[in-house]
Amino acid sequence: MRSRDVARKIAEDLYALAAKEKTTDALELELRRIAAATDAPAAAGRGEDVALAAFPEASDGFRHLMGLLIRDMVLGEFLSVRAEAEGVLRARVVSAQPLSAGESAKLAAKLGQILGMDVKLEESVDPDLLAGARIEIEGRTLDGTLRAKLDRLHRTLSQSGDV
Repeated sequence: MRSRDVARKIAEDLYALAAKEKTTDALELELRRIAAATDAPAAAGRGEDVALAAFPEASDGFRHLMGLLIRDMVLGEFLSVRAEAEGVLRARVVSAQPLSAGESAKLAAKLGQILGMDVKLEESVDPDLLAGARIEIEGRTLDGTLRAKLDRLHRTLSQSGDV
């Protein structure tokens, strides 16, 4: 069995249990907390504390492996399983500046109309983008950032020999 299949099975079982106990939001927050705590370089100290609390009798190597598994595989699979079960598509939006509530609602509604599903936005800000936004949905990226537009322009000009 491939590691992605194992992560999917873990995620499905976690979701089924959380849905039964009506704790899906709490479980998602906990998975996100573990993922963030094991994410380098922010993990200095925090990841070890989370893993030690979760697996007090385990070796350091096992705790590290479990943190990586949750961060790199289980969280993503859990979000996918939850979205499928609840009929909600999650879209990650990275923008140069925080979106207003109206902008978020309008974007979610437009994406939902295009995709035929309810869309829940997960927003983050990257000031290095300068302007625009990047939307990531199920492994696909729509890049409307100024940086991406300038890169495309540069490639076009390079190919035509005008640079």
